[in-house]
Amino acid sequence: MTDEILIPEFDVNGNGSHTGIPNADQANRTEDTNASANSFNRIIGKVASPPQKESTSEQFHFWVRQDKLVEKTQIVRTESHVGGITINFYAIVEEVYRQSRKKDIGEEFDAFDGDVNYQPQFLGEGVTFATATILRTEPPVLAPPLEQSSVFLGDDSDARLAYRADEIDNSLAIGLIKNGGSAIAGSGMIDLDYLLGINGGHMNVNGVAGRGTKSSFLLFLIYQLLRKARYRAEEYPSDPNPLMVVPIILNVKGYDLFHINRWSNRYRREEHLADWQRLGVENPKPFENVTFFAPQMPGGNIGVATRCRSEVQPYSWSLGNIIEKGLFTYLFADDDSINDNFRVLVLDLEAYLTDERVANDGTVNRSLRNNAPRTFQLLLDWISDPENRNQLSPDHHRATWSKLRRKLLLLVHEGNGVLRRDDQNGHPLNLGQRQTTDPTVIDLNALTRVPSLQRFVVATILQQLINERTGTNSVKGLVYLIALDELNRFAPRGSKDPITKLIENVAAEMRSQGIILLGAQQQASKVSDKVIENSSIRVIGRSGSLELSQSIWRFLSKSNQRKAVELTVSEKMVIQDNEPMHVRVPLPPWAMNPREATGNPVIDVDATTVEEDDDDDIATH
Repeated sequence: MTDEILIPEFDVNGNGSHTGIPNADQANRTEDTNASANSFNRIIGKVASPPQKESTSEQFHFWVRQDKLVEKTQIVRTESHVGGITINFYAIVEEVYRQSRKKDIGEEFDAFDGDVNYQPQFLGEGVTFATATILRTEPPVLAPPLEQSSVFLGDDSDARLAYRADEIDNSLAIGLIKNGGSAIAGSGMIDLDYLLGINGGHMNVNGVAGRGTKSSFLLFLIYQLLRKARYRAEEYPSDPNPLMVVPIILNVKGYDLFHINRWSNRYRREEHLADWQRLGVENPKPFENVTFFAPQMPGGNIGVATRCRSEVQPYSWSLGNIIEKGLFTYLFADDDSINDNFRVLVLDLEAYLTDERVANDGTVNRSLRNNAPRTFQLLLDWISDPENRNQLSPDHHRATWSKLRRKLLLLVHEGNGVLRRDDQNGHPLNLGQRQTTDPTVIDLNALTRVPSLQRFVVATILQQLINERTGTNSVKGLVYLIALDELNRFAPRGSKDPITKLIENVAAEMRSQGIILLGAQQQASKVSDKVIENSSIRVIGRSGSLELSQSIWRFLSKSNQRKAVELTVSEKMVIQDNEPMHVRVPLPPWAMNPREATGNPVIDVDATTVEEDDDDDIATH
């Protein structure tokens, strides 16, 4: 019998011992063994390239281990040795297939003799295989992986590399990367340089109505941006490149966004907090110090009723306010007004009403002329008198004057309150800021009966911000975030009216000046091409198949189009400059409509859920 050879183990002093403490070599061997075991457990299959399933530089196929579950949307990695170098391929599973070894369904039927209760003595196992789209190769190569290469289930690190988060210097967490049906693979990041105007700008969100797709996601984005701006201001007070954000949220449906400073009764801390914490938010809560604006009531100095628990400030414009801000032409911006005769008349009338002076520094100051009508009602009376019309030009046809009066009368009648018919002073919106502020919510819903007035309000806001960002008072690092749903209503595709052109100008030219449009709609195909194409980051919530078949979505693969149709409420596809990133967005703690608004958060008491009475004051903690 051969004697067992004992190899002495060594302590830290180099003395031989048999203490049972492994030496460095043994420790390394143990670590290698554990690493090998972990690596093996993450292997889910092997690359395969049979006929009609060939790998390419964009896509490959792999068969799946019998004991492993592979799902669509999972991140995978494979490693191949080609041309003397090791290449890592990072990919996303596009589809998973199951193939029987039987030639046809008849053989499957015959194996059981058509009896579902019969168990054959010999079961013919099939094979599961998957198709994966390559997101990134490291180092960069344009070649496919080799067959028989091991395929690994991706983890947080793989997902980060797959979506190039390692290349982003100025990142923001936008959700949790989906890694199959319920698993996640870390935080999905967007590049703020592509959102806030340095290398690109704007975001556009598409999704069907009533799915929490659009406004909810934009509010989540604003929440994250406010946190980042305040963190940077606190940690780097002398930053030469500061970040300051001013969110302006336009409420277009109901009065849903007038409750974002209240807790949502859908939010359960024990159920939803973990997702927020994975994104680095330890204690999410509703927005605080929100400023609310609503259209002014006719004959009063308060805003229309909104059911908001907080103070709501009124907004309105007198004729003098509109002339001072250079907004008169935006009152007549609908498509049927776009003809040369009508446009020239509007411009002539605005020039007649305006006293314009240019200061030494180039600043333009406008005011209502001394002898001009002082109110909208007086202007209507003035237009009705043929003798007054001749003060402009006798070349304007009577029919054009009649059209102008009809349009102005309709606006003043249906918009009485927002347009102060008999008042010389209104309450125009003044949104200029010098630093980061909490959100401002401006209601448009009360103007639903007069869509042209909704568009007018949007134009006044954008024009004011353009003046703020291009004037002498411009603040370095200050970014205005304009969240606007139903974008197709304000910048419809093919329209040439002044308000559409204004929004297109913001999309094309104002990102570098710090005006960022966070637009949303149900159908991007009905929005101005220039607005959509200038959105550096696009987000898709659940969308209709008819919309996704439009040419504007042709960049999406068929698989991604199918995926977009099936997205759940919490899921989004984020498109930056890569394959769409499939993320799960945490449920917000703030209310998204009056039905779910409550005074205090839903809290845990002895493992039971308690919801505070809705009449309590708004929680401030």
